[in-house]
Amino acid sequence: MNKKKWFIVSILLAVLAGAAFYFLYFIKTPAYALNETRLAVKEHDTTKFTRYVDVNSVMDNAFDDIIKAESKINNDNIFSNPFALGILHMLKPSVVELMSKEAVERVAQTKQDAASSAQPVDPVPDAMKRNLERHIPLDKMTVKDLKLTKHDGDNATASLLLHDGTLDKDFVAELVMQHNEKGDWQIKKVGNLSTLIEQFVAAKRAKQAAENKPIMERLNKALQATSERLTITKDSNDEKHTATLTATIMAKNTSNVAIKRMYYDVMVFNNKDKQIYSYPEHYQGYIAPGQAVELTTKKTLNEMLPDDKALMNFDVANEKIKIQVTYISFDNGNVLSPKDYVE
Repeated sequence: MNKKKWFIVSILLAVLAGAAFYFLYFIKTPAYALNETRLAVKEHDTTKFTRYVDVNSVMDNAFDDIIKAESKINNDNIFSNPFALGILHMLKPSVVELMSKEAVERVAQTKQDAASSAQPVDPVPDAMKRNLERHIPLDKMTVKDLKLTKHDGDNATASLLLHDGTLDKDFVAELVMQHNEKGDWQIKKVGNLSTLIEQFVAAKRAKQAAENKPIMERLNKALQATSERLTITKDSNDEKHTATLTATIMAKNTSNVAIKRMYYDVMVFNNKDKQIYSYPEHYQGYIAPGQAVELTTKKTLNEMLPDDKALMNFDVANEKIKIQVTYISFDNGNVLSPKDYVE
C-alpha cells in the first residue's frame, strides 16, 4: 500500500510540475501569445486581442510602410517632397487612430454586426485610410499557417502564411514581436508590410496581364531577352530557412521608341519547358531603340512557401529563365499595357 501511495504521489507531483511549467514559463512565451491572439480573433475578445497586439504600434508602422510601398509602386519618391511629407505628418495621427479603432472593432464584430454597422467618420482620414488599405484585400485572405520562426531574447518573429483565393497565391507576413514590461509578448508591427504590398500589386498586375494575351504579344515584340543567368545562394543562418535568388537578364528594346519604365515577370522553366516559378519585377531608366540593358534582380526565398521551397531544391544553373513584360511606358508618352491595368 505504501508503494502505491508513493506512486500516486509521484504522479501528482509530476502533474503539478507540468502545471507550474505551463503557468510560469509557457504563458510568457511568444508562441503562447500567438495562440492567444488567434483565439482572441476567433472569440471576438478585444481585451485579449489588445493584450497581445500593440494595435497603435502596428498601425503607426503600417502607415509609414504603406506610404513607402505606394511611393515605390508608382515610382514617385514622396519622401523627397517636404510639402507632401508635411501633409502626411499632419494626417498621420488621425489616420492611425481611425485604423486602430477599426481594427479592434473588426475583432469585436461578427459578420452580421459588420454588415449592419455604418458609423460616420471624418471623411479626410477615412478616405486616406481606404486608399492605404486598398492594396491588400484582407476580406479575401485566408490563414493557412502561423508559426514562430525566430526567438532572440526579448525579440521574436512569426510567419503568417496567407492565401489569396482570387489570385490563387500564397503570401507571408512577418509579425515582429517584443516582450513588454508586463511580461507579455506583443505583436508590434508587420516587418515586411511594404514588400508584401508590392507583391500583392505585382501579382494583380501579372493576373491582369495573363488575361490580356493580344496586348501581351505586342509587349513581347517591344522588348526581347538576349541572354539569362540564374543563381541561388543559401542563407548562412540555417534558422532563417531562406535563400537569395538572383536573375540576370540582357534585354533589348526592339521597338522604334525609347523605353523609360516597365514591369515584367521573371519566369523559371525546367528542362521540360514547364514553368516552375515566377516573380514580378520592375525597371525605370532609359533604353534607346536597339539598345540592350542588363536587368539584375534579387529575391528572397522562404521555405514556408511551397513554390519557394521547391525552387530551393532545384539546381537552377540547369534551368531556363524568361521574362514576360506586363507594362511599358515609352519616352514619347505612349503606354503599352493590358486592359484594366491598375496603376
